[in-house]
Amino acid sequence: MSVQTEKALAASLKKLLEKKTLEKITVKDITDDCGVNRQTFYYHFHDVYDLVEWILKNELENLTEHLNADNWQEKMHGIMVRMIEDKSFVMNTYYSLTRRQLDQFLQRFIHPLIEQQIEQTPNGDAILPEDKEFLADMATYALVGILTEWVASGMKSSYQEQFGKLMFLLDGIMEFVVDKFASPAGAY
Repeated sequence: MSVQTEKALAASLKKLLEKKTLEKITVKDITDDCGVNRQTFYYHFHDVYDLVEWILKNELENLTEHLNADNWQEKMHGIMVRMIEDKSFVMNTYYSLTRRQLDQFLQRFIHPLIEQQIEQTPNGDAILPEDKEFLADMATYALVGILTEWVASGMKSSYQEQFGKLMFLLDGIMEFVVDKFASPAGAY
């Protein structure tokens, strides 16, 4: 029952975001739309932003399930397609957060995906933990930067070209850089 309630609250928030921005939506608006009381909302979430985070976390977990070295580009493409499908939610959330908040939020979810990608890259287990962290940071910043700029530009459909270039670049670079860090001769 708990997950059903959370999903119902999420659906209500998404519905409300089609009409107004996040900062203008109250817990009362969500509970009235959902048909539950305020206490039920607070049993599950601290505030509206906590609900937003829950929605994004669940969407990303569903979209990145079974992520591996062979399908990571497809999974990233799926994330962007899903963002387009939920454009009202994404855009209204974007306009309600500062750029730093959005970057931090995306980094928190994308960084583990990139770390997993590094682990699954040949020689990924042969590099030092601090080097893995550095590589994951580098790739995360690139991906988050492109995603936030894409959202800031209104999520234009021309994203596929830019996204394709980034995936091409990351695919070749990640393997090369991991090999370089794993190589004793590649010491910096």
